Amino acid sequence: MNGLPTFAALDSYAVLEQERRGASIQVDESYFRGQLKAIDAIDSVDLTKRRKIVTQSYDLYDNIQIDIDSFTKENIQTASTRFRQILQQMPEAQYLKHSFPETCFVVPEWLRTQGRVKYGARIYFFRADSAPDPDEIIQRNIEAIMDDKQGDFAQYQGRLHGYPDCCIDYFSSYNRQQDAAPEVEAVEPLSDAINDNVLQDASNSSASIKEFFEGIFELPDIYAFFAREFYPEPDCNQARKQGISIYDVLCDGCPETLIKDFFRINAGWSYQMAHNISSPTKASKPSPGSFGREHLLFYLPFLSVRSLPEYFDEG
Repeated sequence: MNGLPTFAALDSYAVLEQERRGASIQVDESYFRGQLKAIDAIDSVDLTKRRKIVTQSYDLYDNIQIDIDSFTKENIQTASTRFRQILQQMPEAQYLKHSFPETCFVVPEWLRTQGRVKYGARIYFFRADSAPDPDEIIQRNIEAIMDDKQGDFAQYQGRLHGYPDCCIDYFSSYNRQQDAAPEVEAVEPLSDAINDNVLQDASNSSASIKEFFEGIFELPDIYAFFAREFYPEPDCNQARKQGISIYDVLCDGCPETLIKDFFRINAGWSYQMAHNISSPTKASKPSPGSFGREHLLFYLPFLSVRSLPEYFDEG
């Protein structure tokens, strides 16, 4: 666990403690760039080996080219098999699998957007007793792409990640023709505690995360943001209860300051991503460091972050 990026380590710790079924990392350019940027930002820890793994993996991933002659289920399945074989050889996939004590695997991930099919990858973390077969995930993803029913796959993924059923059902049944996107409504309860002026500053990576989220723990809804890339149903008591349970479990093994920053980062990611969805001209995902120094540091290995003065002294 100590070798996992900090955000993934905390997500996965909740899995090991049976608070969630699973967790995952979307492997993309932002993931690799975030780690390299974080390594460059810290000189108190020797991360030479980690840099090498990330750099090699980034180069390999960036040069993957999947060609499909025609858009058929058979061709997508063949491409998925070939793609997964490449992903399994990626040093980062092997490193994460070695760092997690139970079941960890990488699968290709297909997405249909604006009439085009794109491909990426996702690395999952499960307890051995609740892990699905990777082929099941791949097949469910392919079926959703072929039938243009990505909502069905999103529901399936939500349950893989152990999100509350009410939140999964809320987003799957939401009428997106309404004025506000469901993601925007999900983060609205936190808006009074989020400093938009600071958030819009392009040079945020040297600021403290506390400057972005003043008094956010005075709002009970902060506990609903217990996972990275998760949107709770607005005013969802079940999500809050699950979040409080996860918060307490994480605090049993980690400094509370670290766990509070984890929840702040989760909320900040969801908040900024929700508003990016409503504004197509903005970046699709928040860039590493968007919410201050702590946001960037959470791309570092968990053990490295635990050794930093802001977290180590409390332990």
